[in-house]
Amino acid sequence: MKPAHPKSLTLKVNPYEGKEGENLRFWVREVELAMDAALISTERLRVAFALSNLGGRAKAWAYTREVTTPGCFTTWAQLCQQLRAAFLPANYEYRQRSRFLACKQGKHDLHEYIQEMRVLAASLVGNPVPEHIKVTVFMDGLKMGPSRT
Repeated sequence: MKPAHPKSLTLKVNPYEGKEGENLRFWVREVELAMDAALISTERLRVAFALSNLGGRAKAWAYTREVTTPGCFTTWAQLCQQLRAAFLPANYEYRQRSRFLACKQGKHDLHEYIQEMRVLAASLVGNPVPEHIKVTVFMDGLKMGPSRT
């Protein structure tokens, strides 16, 4: 009987293009999940896989860097750091935190409001908001009505 080898699973990753409004942090997580499913474990292969899932100006930026400075992306963490430096605004964390703290239910139904809060909270993974602050912001942002009483 042959020893059981883990089987890899290939997942499709939407390319990150560096466009305004694209979420780089979600793309990074999507790539990490796909690499784990495909059993991609060496740094060289992780970098190659990630580069193959770039598009548009992000792809042009990465391959220009690779052509002018071969081997500039030696690790996945280094590639992520350089992508953040190139494509996230300098005040990204501040802006996302401000959006989270100012979030209100407004005309949205409760489920839409909850989803928006989750997306904004997830964008702050580098410096997460403490749970008690999340609860306070959420409760303060609810519309007046049965859910507030």
